[in-house]
Amino acid sequence: MQPYPVALAIAALVAFRGLRSGSLSSSGALAAAALGYCALANPLKVFATCLLAFYFAGSRATKVKAAVKATYEEAPEATSSAPASDKPSAASHGRTATQVACNALVGSLCALAWRVLYSGEQGDIVWGPPGERWTSRALVLAAVAFWAACCGDTLGILSRSPPRLLTTLRPCPRGTNGGISPWGTLVSLLGGLFIGTLAVVSLVLQGQRGACAGEGERTWWIEVVAVAGAAGLGGSLLDSFFGATLQPTYFSTTRNLVVHSPTPAHAGDVVTRVPGSGFDVLSNNGVNLVSAAAVAGAAGWWALQ
Repeated sequence: MQPYPVALAIAALVAFRGLRSGSLSSSGALAAAALGYCALANPLKVFATCLLAFYFAGSRATKVKAAVKATYEEAPEATSSAPASDKPSAASHGRTATQVACNALVGSLCALAWRVLYSGEQGDIVWGPPGERWTSRALVLAAVAFWAACCGDTLGILSRSPPRLLTTLRPCPRGTNGGISPWGTLVSLLGGLFIGTLAVVSLVLQGQRGACAGEGERTWWIEVVAVAGAAGLGGSLLDSFFGATLQPTYFSTTRNLVVHSPTPAHAGDVVTRVPGSGFDVLSNNGVNLVSAAAVAGAAGWWALQ
């Protein structure tokens, strides 16, 4: 297979940028470079488009009203119950390799599989007549759905109306695992549509206008956008369901914000469990990966039918 040196340079540059800005830890930067290369080193640029769109949109979204978000939810690095000397330094803050993998692994593996199977094809290499190249179609839609789901409701915590726990529909503190709001749900849908639209643009620019499910060349883009929008919305709801049932949420009544550990961060801090929150089964990273991977699997399965 081709080495794709330009893809390697771009992946390394993006990883270095994340490391330098503090959004990625050292391990996160290495993971981003490796998984980024898997997506970028591909003759079909839709994989690279979706990954980079998700990365830059997500990085931008996390910075929106960061100070306001900090009043609702404790920063992850502040949750450690280890002695102060054992806590990570500021240089180690940022997304770790585990966090990066949860938001890139499945999509990058789809890109790698597509490269191995189809990089030698010519012409209409995404969709073809019914019964032909459906594996290619499934890999593309699964990757688009995965990153659409990952592009979820980063800004949902900024909703003006209080969130409600998905399983009980009772009001809950902002930042509660499994909390949903109309604003967060809308942002999730729009995030999915954003990824889907960019995927269509990428495919059009590469001349990939193949027939979709036998419905003709003029309708294939509807499928891509619809799958991405459904993945953004469905992934967010699935993430909330798993968060509400398989993740506990703790609230500091002293500081009036959600915290990530039942152990008080300092003397005098009173921490309680949010009523109705889930069991301690999955971490936040685990919930993100399982929900996004499930949506990608559903999109790939549907594309093969």
